[in-house]
Amino acid sequence: MILEDLENFKQDLRHQEKKEKTIKQYSNYINDFIEATQIENKEDITKQMLIDYKEQLKDRHNGNLNSINIKILIINKFITYLELPKELKLKQEKQQKQTTLENVLTPKEYDHLRDYAKSHNQSQLYYLMGTLEGTGIRISELQYITVEAVKKQEADIYNKGKLRKIPIQDKVKKELLQYCKEQGITEGIIFKSRNNNPLDNAYIWKQLQKLAGQVRSGLKKSKVHPHSFRHLFAKEFISNGRKPNGTCRHFRTREPRNNPYIYNQKRSRTKGNT
Repeated sequence: MILEDLENFKQDLRHQEKKEKTIKQYSNYINDFIEATQIENKEDITKQMLIDYKEQLKDRHNGNLNSINIKILIINKFITYLELPKELKLKQEKQQKQTTLENVLTPKEYDHLRDYAKSHNQSQLYYLMGTLEGTGIRISELQYITVEAVKKQEADIYNKGKLRKIPIQDKVKKELLQYCKEQGITEGIIFKSRNNNPLDNAYIWKQLQKLAGQVRSGLKKSKVHPHSFRHLFAKEFISNGRKPNGTCRHFRTREPRNNPYIYNQKRSRTKGNT
């Protein structure tokens, strides 16, 4: 039975030391496939069925290739686990290579967002945006921004089994210590929920989208997302005279040749318009 296969697949993922959050994501996507196709056994899976499911994903996600490709990737992993013919695997949708970052905030838009948050008593968002833009860290790494890290002006970031030391600039330190004073935070994680858990990407994205809708200044909501601040940091990093390869060391990117090129292209185009 296909549901038994899924349970065994989840157990195999645990043996691979995958995080429970990742296993849950895999399970949800595969369950979606099973429910959409009404299969009962792995032998029921056909190439045409998979192609039809892929078309459903395109309609459902309105052409969002990232979402579509993630689900295709996971379905393909499940097919491999089931030891089905490799010909059944779906091809991922090709994405046009981008050489600019159109959906990234400009410094002016960033300042406007923060000013609005501050003037409307949304202090957590105000300081959070400043931290993301001032350090270039990911949302998953916010948990390492602690009172102790701010005081010593360096955060030890553990991600994917590796350690990165991220400097905390004077401006960010001053702001975060002020936020801690306002909120009565004396130790540990600074940005956390009421239950003292680190804020997750979904919550922050929702709050940023809500803020973008409140601003009403012609700002595209598509620009206001957690990763946009990371890109803004990289652009500022290079525009301040830092070398592109320094950016890659800071970010630990997988494509050291491509990403700095994008930021440099964006910077050059901006200069050309002034």
